[in-house]
Amino acid sequence: MLPKVLLIEDDDVIREIYAMKFELDGFPVASASNGRIGLQMVEDFEPQVILLDMMMPVMGGLEFMQALKKQGRALPDVIVFSNISAPKQVDAVMRLGAKAYWTKSDYTPDRVSNELVKLWNDK
Repeated sequence: MLPKVLLIEDDDVIREIYAMKFELDGFPVASASNGRIGLQMVEDFEPQVILLDMMMPVMGGLEFMQALKKQGRALPDVIVFSNISAPKQVDAVMRLGAKAYWTKSDYTPDRVSNELVKLWNDK
């Protein structure tokens, strides 16, 4: 069985493309346009994997990770999916519990879907 994926991405086109790809591949998926909405969806949707953008309005990825950590519950697998690859950003989210940091320009929707399956099956 595939994991429930929460996609937190402010770019409407990217969010829709990836959500559609995940649905077609059989993932239960929900999406949010910023971290604040994503935090609410964590409660309601209970994802097993979160694909998280870093630069978003209202609440970005780093603030989302900090808020999620403060909730004190078991973290889903968080994969940061961003075009920002500054070492300080990467280190900060990894220390907060992110499982991986993927650079968007290195991934296609097919590759992301395949990597999520692999990551989930390796558990």
